[in-house]
Formats: sequence, C-alpha cells, structure tokens
Amino acid sequence: MKEVRNWLLALDELFFPRPLECVFCGERPGTDLGPCRTCLDSLAIAWQRMEVQGYPCFSLVPYRGFARDLIHKMKYHGGYRIAQGFSRLLGLALREELSVSRSGLLVPVPLHASRLEKRGFNHAALLADGISKVWRLPVSSRVVRVRPTKPQSGLTASQRRRNLRGAFALVPGENWQGRQIVIVDDVITSGYTFSTVADLAAAQGGRPLGVFVARTEMDGGGKDSVEKLQTV
Repeated sequence: MKEVRNWLLALDELFFPRPLECVFCGERPGTDLGPCRTCLDSLAIAWQRMEVQGYPCFSLVPYRGFARDLIHKMKYHGGYRIAQGFSRLLGLALREELSVSRSGLLVPVPLHASRLEKRGFNHAALLADGISKVWRLPVSSRVVRVRPTKPQSGLTASQRRRNLRGAFALVPGENWQGRQIVIVDDVITSGYTFSTVADLAAAQGGRPLGVFVARTEMDGGGKDSVEKLQTV
C-alpha cells in the first residue's frame, strides 16, 4: 500500500507539478522569472546602460532597500539561490541587448584566495555561471586576483586607485583579440574595480563591458571624487 501511495504521489508531481518557491523569499510561489511577484515588485527593476571610463556597463537595479538586503545575504550568508535568481534576471535582460555579442566571454571579478577561503564562494562567479545557463556564453577564469586588497567601501578615490594597483593579472591561454569580454560583479560603486579589470581585457585586444546586479549613487564634486557614471 505504501508503494502504491508513493507511486501516486510521484505521478501527481509529474502531471501536476507544484510551483517552485520564490528564489528570494522562499515563502511564495515563484514566477517564470524565478522570484515571486511580490519580490519582483520590491526589487524596483530599472535596467540601465552606463559608461565607466569609456566602457559600456549594464545594471539591473539601484542599490537600495530590498535589493541591497538581498545582495548582502547573497555575499555574506551563503545566498546561492539569491545568486541564481539575480543571474537569471541578468541573463534574460542581456539576451535582449543588441549591442552585446553572442560570441563573448563572461569574466567574473575574482576574489583573492584568502578571501575566497574565508567566504567559501565567489558571488561574482555564481552570477556568471547563472548568466551562462540562460545566455549560453562560456565563463572564463583567466582573470585572477594576485594580492589581497582592502574593501573599497569607505576609501577615497585616490585610495581606491592605490588599493587596486597590481591586484589583478591574466593567466595565459585564451585569445581575447576582438572578443567581447563581459565582466560580471554584484555592485558597481566607483567603478575602479571594474575599470581595472576592463583595462586588462582591453590590453589583450578584448572589448570589455560590465554587467552588475546593482548600481549605487555616485559621489560628485572635488578632484578626489570617484569617476562619474554617465547614463546613456
């Protein structure tokens, strides 16, 4: 009798599958996009194209409120499902961008080995892997972080620049000449981390662009302020 019940339950799941739970809250049924309708509304999605140091960038949401809380959980509380949710939204949005090449490479901003060991995962790599599943682009691990750096938050523009000097390097083995290099990270603030990796890619003949879950409001004024992001 127990075997029959299990078989009927399996058959019921096959023909009448329960809706998957929301990847963000885990409390309500998700939509075809992954998150539930309530979480999607709370995200306030506003896809935006910007330029940083002459490189094009795209971001999904402003870095505030619900989106900021989700990103914090993703980075510091093992939010694998949250990364899956964001990466699916990013992949779907990028797929509609005519300016983004279908033959590019996804390059997650790397963590230093010491920070990776402490955190257990690289959130940017999770995002890139998830985007790859939606958009069918390969992920490259050619960019490595060769020395530890301080967190960029709280630093002035000149300190941010010094903090990242010599922090990244490229592992030989891939030809980036003429290829679009899609650099992936969670949040763009000053743009120094992104532009440092983008300069490396450009030096190898690549065509860099950035993709981020969120964007912050930029500081303005003063010669030591962060570079401005131009919305285009």
